Amino acid sequence: MWSFIREVEPRGFLAARENGELLGYAIYVPSLKRVQRAAIMRGAIVRWALAALRGGFGIRLRAIPNILLNKLLFVRSGSRYRSRGDAQLLNLAVDPAAQGRGVATALVRAGLLVMRDLGLAEVRLEVRPWNRGALRLYEKTGWREVGRTRDLEGEWVVMVANP
Repeated sequence: MWSFIREVEPRGFLAARENGELLGYAIYVPSLKRVQRAAIMRGAIVRWALAALRGGFGIRLRAIPNILLNKLLFVRSGSRYRSRGDAQLLNLAVDPAAQGRGVATALVRAGLLVMRDLGLAEVRLEVRPWNRGALRLYEKTGWREVGRTRDLEGEWVVMVANP
């Protein structure tokens, strides 16, 4: 799925490297709706569903209904708490060995600069409320909570930033 998103929205793929080693990455999309439309129009959703039914992605058959319901809940919540546009920080990850060195902060700030350079006024993300480290990071880098949403696994904090 990440390779598909990179093909549709390549500008928001950021990597932090040191001496050729990947320390972390962030995936921002300037338009989540554009990615969703492309997935439908190019048949990617059907291919992903068929792959999952065949046992791909490490998904058990009995888990598929809940996964689909979670995806529908995510798509439905996509327009909630948005005031301008549909840019999104989809994923941020830092190698545990590199944590505490400012890698995540640098990736978040760099991604917001990319979004600003693209002329976007707002970027959204969701984070689990128990992820205290991520919440502190986002607050430190200018994000603010605008609401809460839920899926089958629990609550999400919805945050926005103005690049």
